[in-house]
Amino acid sequence: MEYLTAWYWNRGNFRAKNEDSFSLQKVRIGGRQAAFLLVCDGIGGLPEGETASGFVTEAMTEWFYREGIRLMGSAVWKKRAAAAAVSALARSQEKLERCEREEGICCGTTCTMALVKGRDFALIHSGDSRAYRIGRKEQLLTRDHKRDGMLCRCIGAFGFEEPDVLFGRLRPGDLLVLCSDGFSRMLPEGFLISGLSGEEEKAGTYFKRLKGMGGFLMAQGEKDNLTALALRCCRKGGRG
Repeated sequence: MEYLTAWYWNRGNFRAKNEDSFSLQKVRIGGRQAAFLLVCDGIGGLPEGETASGFVTEAMTEWFYREGIRLMGSAVWKKRAAAAAVSALARSQEKLERCEREEGICCGTTCTMALVKGRDFALIHSGDSRAYRIGRKEQLLTRDHKRDGMLCRCIGAFGFEEPDVLFGRLRPGDLLVLCSDGFSRMLPEGFLISGLSGEEEKAGTYFKRLKGMGGFLMAQGEKDNLTALALRCCRKGGRG
């Protein structure tokens, strides 16, 4: 399989700074296409949200190159790699807690991460950023960690709770989409599948589509930062 990837990252029209961070890495493991996708959304109600999201994004990207690629080289990689990613997030949690103790800065971030190899993927998720699988239908893969409308799980603030871990498979032509809540909050039903589906097999097309969707959401009144990553699974040669 081959992957087409695209990203969209926008401060939006109302926020003074962008507290979202993301990482999108494509590599080959044993001759097969593999990818690492991550979206972190710093908690806006706490100080230094952009610091928390940037720190976790950098730490997990380093983990992917240091450890994740090696673990994904196994034929049965998903559970081992996901468990190692959760452990790496726990280490990031400890560092953010130490920052709070020593510097008096309490900060946190959501984290939604995908490890993909061939047609298989593992998701690690904490917070209210989201992951979708877009194929014959639009399927929300994650659940928002909210209680009474308030975020109740993240990396950093609130203490550490085990992230959700789930596994899945992509069909040729399917898309995996990760996004912050600024991108998902005002999504009309079916908007992702109508906006991203099609026969066009060029990465530039998906950049344009994500940008157009972000512009639509801001025009509808979305005030938050907006981030979205898209990965399309294609047969070799670029056809879905």
